[in-house]
Amino acid sequence: MLTVDPNDLTAMKNAIDWAMSTEDEPVVLITRWPCVLKKFSPEDKAEFKGAFTEKFCIDQNKCIGCKSCLKTGCPALSFDKVAKKTRITRDQCVGCGVCAQVCPPKVQAISKEVK
Repeated sequence: MLTVDPNDLTAMKNAIDWAMSTEDEPVVLITRWPCVLKKFSPEDKAEFKGAFTEKFCIDQNKCIGCKSCLKTGCPALSFDKVAKKTRITRDQCVGCGVCAQVCPPKVQAISKEVK
């Protein structure tokens, strides 16, 4: 059994690779991250410190319009056809960071907002 944060794409890939390589016994993968639709209980707040408290933004000068981030299916992301760049609707961003992880390493246009 392995427990992993589903928003950590590297950890998820490693967990799936491990599960797929295990041939002799059943495998259980548990993903732990709170649902964005659920009201946090005190226990949730203690376990998932900082969840949904950060926002991400796109540096429009760095974005190359590759649309890699759009493949995540995040409803906060949209493509501006005129500017040919992706935008994040701040009010819809839950701060999971998946978009930043899929932005090409040489581009790194997506980052946490600076407060």
